Amino acid sequence: MIKKYLLHIILIAGFILIGIRANAGENEIPSSQLDGFGSGNSAGNVDDYKLYQNYPNPFNPVTKISYKINNEGFVSLKVYNLVGQVVGVLVNENQEPGTYSVIFNGNQLTTGIYLYKLQVNGFTTVKRMTLIK
Repeated sequence: MIKKYLLHIILIAGFILIGIRANAGENEIPSSQLDGFGSGNSAGNVDDYKLYQNYPNPFNPVTKISYKINNEGFVSLKVYNLVGQVVGVLVNENQEPGTYSVIFNGNQLTTGIYLYKLQVNGFTTVKRMTLIK
């Protein structure tokens, strides 16, 4: 059996996004099911932080974004367009450990792909979402 792997490396607005699509016959892993894009963590274990895929996705015009932090810290959760402009600041405050959810309303935005980025204690991760009107 021949296995094929497609590596996506995308530079968007200063973010390097990496995704892998594996095709091993019936065991194909769609890139939409990958766990997102992220960078290393200088303050703790990668398992200390989790950014979940928004739901619903695609969305119109409202979606829920959830994340988990296991350590207290300053949390930044922002939404970007593909040009790198911030189109939404959802969280910008110190938070205690826990699981949080925020609602993002894309009513003022155009149809397209947007990125949402979680930063906390030196950890950064990015996921993509699609707005369809």
